[in-house]
Amino acid sequence: MAFEVTAGAQAVGQTVEPAAKCGVWMFTYLKHKYDYVRNLGKNFKKLENEEMRLQNRKADVQNVLAANLGRMHITNECRNWFQQVDEKKDKIQHLKTKYRRINKYLCGLCPFPSLLRLGRDVVKETKELVSLRDQIKLENPVMTECAPTPPDRFRNRHAQKIDDLPSLNRHVEIVQDLLKQDEFKRVCIWGPPGVGKTTVMENLHDKVGQTSQFEVIFWVTMDNTECVEKIQRVLEDQLGLPVDEKSSTGKRAAKISEELENKSYLLFLDQVSSKINLREVGIHDDHNCGKVVFACTSRDNGNFCGPTDEDIKIEKLSKEDAQKLFNRKVSADVMKKQEIIRLAPLIVKECGGMPHMINLIAQKLAKVNDSARWRDTLLELQAPSKQQSRELEEVYQFFKLPYNDLDESKQLCLLYWALFPVGYEVHRDYITECWRAEQLISFARLGETRDRGHTVLDEFVNAGLLDRGIKARHYKMFEHFQRVALRIAKCNAGSHSILVKEGANITEEQWTCAERVSLIQHQLSSLPEQPQCSGILTLLLQKNKSLMQIPVSFFACMQKLRVLDLHDTRIMSLPSSISSLIKLRGLYLNDCGELENIPADIGKLRSLEIFDIRRTKIRNLPKEIQELTNLKCLRVSFEQNVSSHNHFQGNPVVVIHPDTVSKLISLEELSIGIDHHNTEWNNIVGAIVEELVGLEELTTLCFYFPGEDCLRPFICQSVSWNRENMQGNNFRSFNIIVGHHQTNNPSEFDISECSTEKHLRFSGGGSVPDTVLQILQHAYSFELIGHQNVTNLSLFGADRLGGLEICKVEECNEMESIIDGDMIGGVAFQFLKQLHIINIPKLVHIWKGLVSPESLSRLTKLILKDCPSLENLFSKAHGIVQQLVQLQHLEVEHCLEMKEIIETGSDVSAALPKLKTIELRNLPKLCTIWSEVSWEWPSLETIEIRECVMLKDLPSTMANAIKLRWIRCTSDWKNELNWPSDPAIKDHFQRMFVSVYHQ
Repeated sequence: MAFEVTAGAQAVGQTVEPAAKCGVWMFTYLKHKYDYVRNLGKNFKKLENEEMRLQNRKADVQNVLAANLGRMHITNECRNWFQQVDEKKDKIQHLKTKYRRINKYLCGLCPFPSLLRLGRDVVKETKELVSLRDQIKLENPVMTECAPTPPDRFRNRHAQKIDDLPSLNRHVEIVQDLLKQDEFKRVCIWGPPGVGKTTVMENLHDKVGQTSQFEVIFWVTMDNTECVEKIQRVLEDQLGLPVDEKSSTGKRAAKISEELENKSYLLFLDQVSSKINLREVGIHDDHNCGKVVFACTSRDNGNFCGPTDEDIKIEKLSKEDAQKLFNRKVSADVMKKQEIIRLAPLIVKECGGMPHMINLIAQKLAKVNDSARWRDTLLELQAPSKQQSRELEEVYQFFKLPYNDLDESKQLCLLYWALFPVGYEVHRDYITECWRAEQLISFARLGETRDRGHTVLDEFVNAGLLDRGIKARHYKMFEHFQRVALRIAKCNAGSHSILVKEGANITEEQWTCAERVSLIQHQLSSLPEQPQCSGILTLLLQKNKSLMQIPVSFFACMQKLRVLDLHDTRIMSLPSSISSLIKLRGLYLNDCGELENIPADIGKLRSLEIFDIRRTKIRNLPKEIQELTNLKCLRVSFEQNVSSHNHFQGNPVVVIHPDTVSKLISLEELSIGIDHHNTEWNNIVGAIVEELVGLEELTTLCFYFPGEDCLRPFICQSVSWNRENMQGNNFRSFNIIVGHHQTNNPSEFDISECSTEKHLRFSGGGSVPDTVLQILQHAYSFELIGHQNVTNLSLFGADRLGGLEICKVEECNEMESIIDGDMIGGVAFQFLKQLHIINIPKLVHIWKGLVSPESLSRLTKLILKDCPSLENLFSKAHGIVQQLVQLQHLEVEHCLEMKEIIETGSDVSAALPKLKTIELRNLPKLCTIWSEVSWEWPSLETIEIRECVMLKDLPSTMANAIKLRWIRCTSDWKNELNWPSDPAIKDHFQRMFVSVYHQ
């Protein structure tokens, strides 16, 4: 029985043990399952953390990729990893959705299997997130190096062809030549709007792009916003650089500079209108092979992109080229009509040689056969109305936009130009005086008004509204701009009109309403008896050469008149009604060659400030002049011999009455022109000088002192001369002539190129008075004529010569050198721009002795005539040719012993780098300009040779002159030249010869 029990127990034990183990396993299994559910919230939080870490790793890898974009490629492994991360993100989002849905069950009551599955998936995905994140480490390569993208070398602009327009295409050729030279790294192309700057730039861009001169060529059209960033974007795009818009301009500039540092590149910047710091772009001066060409409206804006090596002004088209451009745009069938053939040149003329305007008008008329529309277009160009065609309105905006940027007073100054004929050049002093007379510029002192006027004129030029004239210190408005200015002026005039007449006479009604009247160059022969124009302010009648008489009552109703210009008419007298002009401020009678007297009524013009009576037949000033106590500027000349002409009934007529000058207490500017043969002047000049010395306001003087005896009182006693201001001597300008030379016919001498009009001429004499030296100390230009003893200019002292910009030495018979460097002991002529040496018979050197480094370093023009003892211009002993780094014009004439221009054996390395023109005349012994055939002439453009029969080696010595365009000479001289054996050289030169005739 016991056995059975024991056996039964064993059997039960064997059954229970596996069951217990199974129970433990089941418990562990169920517990594990339950942990998925019980720890679901904690595990889900861990999942979210790991997901965030994975996304952070992805962002870090993306930053690495962005930083190396363009230089490296992403690996396939990294690309697959990004794909897995994106897929994993979708799975995690699905789990998040399920988790949010389960949490909505109340009290956590949810089917256990669903919770179990979710908990298990959360743990699984968490592990996979960790594994996926660890697959990519930042220290492991995620990119591979890639070959750099070659820069886009050149993008064709497809420029309008101008090869058949020489007056425009020559600018392209000039700049193209400059770009071939290492020293020209920054070139400014400037000119008014519409003159063709962009066309020139685009043609230059395309032509240079067709060569292999530059590795990469950029083009940027500028605007007024984000200049630096815009240029950087273009450069980065064309260079294939990675673009990170979040990077600073400084970092982007560093990358651009690094990329360009060892490249030859050319950057074009068109329509530059504000200052650009190219260093901020990444363009640096130490980029040895980099160059910049930019276009702007004015040479004064040439520093927009930093200092320039050359400024090229784009000139208007020639008459022939303007017509050619117009004809190119208009249908050939249209141009066959006779009336249109007649009208076309008139329309082209009104376009003023401006290519943009010509293109606009030509496109408008390209297929128009109706001659009436052509006539209407001509009328519209000549007299712009309030409503213009779209084409003209575009040109109108060229003027209107910068005009609107001016303040009101400057707008009125600019519109004053509407009074002048189209293309009329106006002296800056004259226009400033007109502005002052109408109170458009108001300062107490005339000199301050002139300074402001010059500033305003420069501002107009900078804005592209005016252009500098051909004559020095003259300005003009572009043709169509002048029409537009007249249009605006008429619109602004209100009830008082501005009348500018070119053909028709003015009606009585027009006179009545007129505020400003211009009848310049009108071929007037008569004027109305008494026009009713009480509101008139300005009346311009100049250059009417048929006008001989003014009606007696003509000025009777012009009490408000401020400016009256009668210059260059043939009037013989002024009417008595001149006394009515009680508010007149400017009266111009200069060049009235038939005017013989000034009426006593002139004294009633108490408001008069400017009075110009030069070059008339007036032989004396009426004493009533002294009543003009507000007069600030008096310009008068007595150019006929007073002693032979100024007599009345056998008695001499007084030229200037006593006390006249001294009573002009407001006088700031006095100019008295005298014939130096006028012996009567010698008798009265002392008394006039005594009155001059007391004028306290005087700052400008043009005066002839016959000798040092009348000069000394002025220099020693003049209140105004001896008053100093912050700039030193109080005088703004002077033209002082001391002494009389017997010939009294010195060669022409233009001082207009001086920065300041301070001129001294010293003639005759055997010594150098200290008073002359005192004036020389302040002079900018100096003439020494007919001195009897001086051997060189060093006797005047280096300190007194240092400020000179122009110097002329003539008929000094004892002079052997211009400067003796050993005597002067320092720098001389460091600011000199022009040196004229005329008729110096004993001259053997220009410079003798030691040459200081800065001496003559700014000289641009050297003229030498009638120096029979000079054998070579630049001797090897003194090395002066090396100093002339700015010389552009060299002229040598009638030096009978001259054998060489540059003496054989001279050191000429890098000499005369800017010489453009050489003129050699009547040098019978001249054998060579320079015997060294290998020398380069980098800037030489024109040579003129006359009567130099022994000069036969020119082709050899000029073979390297790459810019040479013209050789003006006689056919006989050309036929006697010695040619090198290379036939190509002769062919090259044959195209340059221009035949001239013997003089």
